[in-house]
Amino acid sequence: MTEEELKTELQALYDNADHLGITMYAILKGDDNPEPVKLDIDADSLPSMKELFLNSLRDNITNRDDLSVLNLSSSDERTSAVYIYDLDVPEELSAMDTVTQSDNIPLLDLSDSQLSRVKALLVEIGNNDNQVVLYKSMASVNIFGRTSYFLGKHNHRLKRIEEDFMRISSGFQMLKIAGELLVVDLASIEKSFGFHDVIKREAETGVTAIEELALLEDASLLSEMIEEVKYARKLTKVAKASPVIKASIDNQKIISFCRSFPQLKGKIRFNEAGDQIRLDTKVSKDLFIKLLMDDFLTSELTNYHYTSLAKDEVDDSEEESTS
Repeated sequence: MTEEELKTELQALYDNADHLGITMYAILKGDDNPEPVKLDIDADSLPSMKELFLNSLRDNITNRDDLSVLNLSSSDERTSAVYIYDLDVPEELSAMDTVTQSDNIPLLDLSDSQLSRVKALLVEIGNNDNQVVLYKSMASVNIFGRTSYFLGKHNHRLKRIEEDFMRISSGFQMLKIAGELLVVDLASIEKSFGFHDVIKREAETGVTAIEELALLEDASLLSEMIEEVKYARKLTKVAKASPVIKASIDNQKIISFCRSFPQLKGKIRFNEAGDQIRLDTKVSKDLFIKLLMDDFLTSELTNYHYTSLAKDEVDDSEEESTS
């Protein structure tokens, strides 16, 4: 899915907003295999909630001119990206499919369950033709119980709020649309769903690919790097999309590049024979991964040197069409 395709799917929702329904479901804490339960919400409250989340989609996705859509396995430091979840999907997130495929989801019985058990909300907006499901985690600060004392406006005075209540804001972390699971808030999911374990398994493939190059003096350091989610994500990206590995660039050419490119020269060191790279500093580890992702570029026009995260390939046919 591209940025344009995602925005087109969302625009179809905005264009038909008056004909869309909204249903909300909860994922509860304490269930080994959490299944969604439906929230029974007053009908008069639903239109404003639908507007709240549609506006949030506009603000977070549609109205962002600098938006990029990338595979999660190829994520980088860009802050204006939405990520396609192309890794093993955790069991809990399968509930996002459940709410669109089943009409027999039970209601949450508030006489039997406390609101404090709500771990996340699933917000389904759509009709038979267009649909989106949002995943919204619910922090404990958004659930207010009777252990605290709350006052609300009641006519001309304040009155104690007797029942538990929750605050629903417009934010969300993921959405499911047109068959794609997309991550909007990457930082939030890195701490959830056993995400680090998933990334570590994927990163092992990257480690194997690098070891096979015989480019490093001590490749065992890569296994240590996997324990940090920051490096695990980067090694996963290497496994999936390293241009240097895909192009089978010769080791000597890589080393020569390290010795001559301004941002690498002197920052990456080598073994005594000069034919392998020595990863002995945090800086060298970061630069090595950028090297494998071909992030160091030289302009053919100005001969200036750059570091670039986003590189769109241009083939011959595209060059000819613009000439």
